[in-house]
Amino acid sequence: MDKSLKYTLLNNWHPMRWIALGVGVLFVAMGAWHADVVSLLLGGFFLFQAATNTGCLCGNCAVPAGAMTESGGSIDDVEFTEIKEE
Repeated sequence: MDKSLKYTLLNNWHPMRWIALGVGVLFVAMGAWHADVVSLLLGGFFLFQAATNTGCLCGNCAVPAGAMTESGGSIDDVEFTEIKEE
């Protein structure tokens, strides 16, 4: 097994990751019990996120603070044209 994959699977288990694991197991179990493909897919999605620590579970959803200033402009430099209806 790759060391980085092993590290990802075994470390940094925070409460949200445990919740995602529980929800994934619940959806997979209910999907299998009721033969519902949508529940199986949704459960698989949550299990994947919990196992790999990806998605919004690990706090990576936010836009970086420097993203607005990377273009070099600021909000004061915005040019606009006012359109008046006659």
